[in-house]
Amino acid sequence: MYCTKCGAKLPRDARFCMNCGKPVAAIAPAKVVEPTGAPVKAVNHAASSEGVFASAAVSREAAAPAVASAKTVVLAFASEAADSGRNDVSSSGHPSNVSSQNGSASFDSLQSDSPFSDSSLESAAFVDEPEKSCEAGACGASSVPQEDASPKRPETLRGAVNATKHRSRRRVPMVVLVALAMALAAGTAYAAYRVYTDMWLPAQQAQNEQTVEAPEEIIYSVETRSMDVSVPVDPYDAPGKREAQKWYYPHIEASTQSDAVDKINAALEESMRSDVEKTNAAPDAAEDMGGAIVFICQYRSVTLTYIDNDIVCVRDQRYDIGWGPHGSTTVTGCAYSLETGDPIDPVSTFGLTPEQAKSAVADAVTAYLATDPSDVLSTNAVVRDITNMCLMSPALGSGVDVENPLDGCSHFYIASEGLVFATEDHQMGSYAYGRRELLVAPSDDSLAKVGDTVAIEAPMGFSGSGQASSQ
Repeated sequence: MYCTKCGAKLPRDARFCMNCGKPVAAIAPAKVVEPTGAPVKAVNHAASSEGVFASAAVSREAAAPAVASAKTVVLAFASEAADSGRNDVSSSGHPSNVSSQNGSASFDSLQSDSPFSDSSLESAAFVDEPEKSCEAGACGASSVPQEDASPKRPETLRGAVNATKHRSRRRVPMVVLVALAMALAAGTAYAAYRVYTDMWLPAQQAQNEQTVEAPEEIIYSVETRSMDVSVPVDPYDAPGKREAQKWYYPHIEASTQSDAVDKINAALEESMRSDVEKTNAAPDAAEDMGGAIVFICQYRSVTLTYIDNDIVCVRDQRYDIGWGPHGSTTVTGCAYSLETGDPIDPVSTFGLTPEQAKSAVADAVTAYLATDPSDVLSTNAVVRDITNMCLMSPALGSGVDVENPLDGCSHFYIASEGLVFATEDHQMGSYAYGRRELLVAPSDDSLAKVGDTVAIEAPMGFSGSGQASSQ
């Protein structure tokens, strides 16, 4: 800054002019006006209350490229010097015309000696410290804003507060959007939680608590049916004589419609009807046979021996004769699946392999013969013969032409006592010794029962417990 009285350059923190002694506080502020390209001249020093002294601003592009234009400073100390020469009184009591003259002289000397006379120095001074001059009051209200690439830091607390508010206003929309997004996510999560706890979870619990209705259990019952048969007595000894008989067979009934049961009933009835028709048509006199030996079924009975929810088993007993001294009795068994109605093997149904079945038969025959020996055969011969044929088809093993056996029939059948093996005539001894039906695999796995006899004779009904009632 500069002294407004003598124009001397002063330090920034000076309180008095070191050249003329004038207090810095009395220095009138300088005014800054826009440069017009030429210095503004002072007009009418004596008449005007203020004199204006201006120096032209010279561009210093070489020295200071960042300065866009020079500043012209109009100092107000000329008018003040003139007024002080006219009005001030010296300390000796004389008018201060000397001061006025001195003031004029000082003004003239200032024009030549003052640093302001050199426009380059003036521009340099204001280029070096433009903000300092304005802060000291050397610049006026009007100034040209300088463009700066980097933003200025606020110099006051108010500016800092305003800048902070401005940044806060820019951040408000982003904060609001983040808050809305978080609120939306929280709302969605809460809605999902409520749906899970209030709707889905109770529905699942209710579904789990509901008792699943089991399929209706099928209840089976057995009705014993019969067919009327006219059986020839003996074409040779009693020609033309016939005997009326009833042949029995089971008819299974289910509490609900079952194709499997219908299939089983059809197989049993068809097999029985075929034999009935053949026996009814058999000749009852020798001359009607044409000299040939004709075997006929003189008696047949099919009995249900076991039933549960999965299988049913029947025992088929028949007596075939060719009009010799005696006929032949054959007992076979057949098991059926209540799910499909197809015949199944009693041995495998009971859980035995063929080799296990042979071993079980040998043990049963041996145990029985130990208490009731054969009348004509040794135990080893009986066991050997039976174990060799026990798994063969009954029609092939009996030697009798059985034309209408049940499909899948075998020498085994299932009863309430367990798996039973039926022997044929002459296998264990003479014809008079008879045939036996032996328990080979007890249901309760009791070894003491192996070899026991099982007697089932043409039952008239069925108890429903897997046991056939005998008559």
